[in-house]
Amino acid sequence: MNPINQNSNCVSARNNPLAVHRTDAIPFYFGETRFASIESFYLHVQKFSFHGAILGRHGRGKTTLLCELHSFLRDQEISSELVFLPRERQLQRKSIDDLVQHGLSGSVVLVDGLERVSFLARQRILSRSKRFGGFIATTHRPGRLRTLLHCRTSQQTMVETLDSLGLNQPNVITAALPLLSKHRGNIRLVLRELYDQYAGGKL
Repeated sequence: MNPINQNSNCVSARNNPLAVHRTDAIPFYFGETRFASIESFYLHVQKFSFHGAILGRHGRGKTTLLCELHSFLRDQEISSELVFLPRERQLQRKSIDDLVQHGLSGSVVLVDGLERVSFLARQRILSRSKRFGGFIATTHRPGRLRTLLHCRTSQQTMVETLDSLGLNQPNVITAALPLLSKHRGNIRLVLRELYDQYAGGKL
């Protein structure tokens, strides 16, 4: 007799509704902000000559918003460059040199992860950014840059996120909301844990 397959309800990575290619496509939720859409946020940053910071802790949507702004600028035929600063210090020098070059060419430079570089590197970037076509960076704490938006999450953000994935179901919401508290509002970590629960056949 064959043993019972304990993993019969497991979901493959390809069929997991929380696969990375799906979660990466989740739009930014503006419900926790005073803006109605990416267009209204664009009009706001335009008032400040595309200079400022998007603040927020991990998993609050900063990178998502920055990417959406990048696409919107391109749609408006405004030259922009999106730069993801690596966590590895040995790789940061080239990224910083590249973003300085893009900025001096007149592009609006959008930088993800300004907090990852050293204090001296940040000062170098900020000093050069005054000559850029624009400079908007995501970071964790206020600094020399004007705060354009402070990203926050809530239970409603979690529900809207699940809805965008087609997972606005009572059992999924019941599983997700305690995880949001557990991970202190970090929706990215919640989605990773939900992915594991789907993979293990628990949802």
